[in-house]
Formats: sequence, C-alpha cells, structure tokens
Amino acid sequence: MIPSLAPLYVGPLADFAEKLQWRQTPRVDQAGDAFFAAKPFARFLDGLQVRHRTDERIALASLWSKWYFSTFLGPYMGANLLLQRQLPIALEQTGLVLGDDDRPQALHLASDGQLIEHREGFARFHDLIEHHLTPVIQSLASATGASPRLFWSNAGNTFEFVTTRLELHPLAVSGCTAAAHEVLNARLLPDGRRNPLFAPVRYLPAAPGDEEPPRLRRICCIRYRLAGVGYCSSCPLECRHAARTR
Repeated sequence: MIPSLAPLYVGPLADFAEKLQWRQTPRVDQAGDAFFAAKPFARFLDGLQVRHRTDERIALASLWSKWYFSTFLGPYMGANLLLQRQLPIALEQTGLVLGDDDRPQALHLASDGQLIEHREGFARFHDLIEHHLTPVIQSLASATGASPRLFWSNAGNTFEFVTTRLELHPLAVSGCTAAAHEVLNARLLPDGRRNPLFAPVRYLPAAPGDEEPPRLRRICCIRYRLAGVGYCSSCPLECRHAARTR
C-alpha cells in the first residue's frame, strides 16, 4: 500500500488497499507500455484464450478489460477527487502485476504524485484519458479487431460506477465528484473530438420498492458469449429480454 493513500481505504474503497503499490527494485511488475505493446499483448490474449478454452476472443478481451479497469480506477479516482492528488498514471509510468490466473492484481506506481492544480474535469483526468486509457484501448481493439467503443464503454461504466460510490465515501464533501460528472456529461473533449466517456450508462425510473433506479449500460460488454459467465448486472440486452418476457 502507498502510505499517503491510506485514508482512502475505508467504506466503498475498503478492499482496494493493495491495488496501487510502490514500484519495487528490482521490478516485479511488467512495464505498462511494454505489456500493452501490439505483439506482446496479442500473444497474451492468445494464451488467455487457451487458458479459458474459448474462441470468443473479443468477449474474453472485453471481460479482461473490465477486470483491468476495475483494478485501479477506484483508488486512482479516489486519490484525485477526495485527496486532490494527481497520481502518475501515464501508461509508461505504470507497471502491471498479474495473478496466476492472468487477472490484473495491482498497478505499481513510481510515486504518489502531486497535489492537483487544475479543478476542471478534463484537465485533472487528462493523463488518465489520453496517456493511459487511450493506448490501452487502442491495443485491445488492435488485438481483437473489435471497435474501440466496446472497451471505452467498459472503462466508462467503471468510471461512472466509481464516481457514484465515491459520493458515499466518508471523505466525500458536497461537489467532490463534480469533475468526474463533467467528464461523463460532455459530448466533446476540449479539442472538439468526440468524448469516448460520454454517458456510458443510463438510469431507468425506479419501481416501487427499488432501493436504487435500474442502471443500464448503453453498449453491451458481450461477456455473456463466454460459457458460464452470463449477463452483467447492468446489461441492456438482459433488460430488454426481461421486458419482452413479462
């Protein structure tokens, strides 16, 4: 655990203390930019398919990307929005630790970053979007032939979910997640390009007795194509199927 981030690991982030760690010397991780380079990452997915005994390469890569984004976005965004710390998140600054099952276990960072100077949403998440998510998703799309929109949807789904959970954190104050909502609600990036994190989910009206309104992804992650995995809890396909069979 990175000591300066310790206040984060309570409430909705209680299980994330080991997900961001100091980089060790000698290194025990895999350099992020080397791991996601085109040929090595394609070989990694080849091996992942063999391990899972599936021909559904895109669905498997989609599921793996969800594991990956869920590994670090919680504590990274917590540091950003609750502690006002900008962690070094550019892909070449990170290292990835995999478990024996090839699932992401942790990201290693070179430092605990610096205090945030910019308050605007896209300024404070610039390195995450442009220098981490973009190259990772380009690699995922290249290695599978899938549309990058699939993987951006996975990243956006996690980004939005983390945003709502951070609002329940003991360190949360009024407006603390405004920068994240700014990113999620903007159709365009500051330079005029389409914002790939725009509105990744939508909420349906809550029915009587619902604790929370139903939350649906806008793009299906297609994990259901994998044997024994099934639909995710926010699957738009499952919702439509349930509505048709009532």
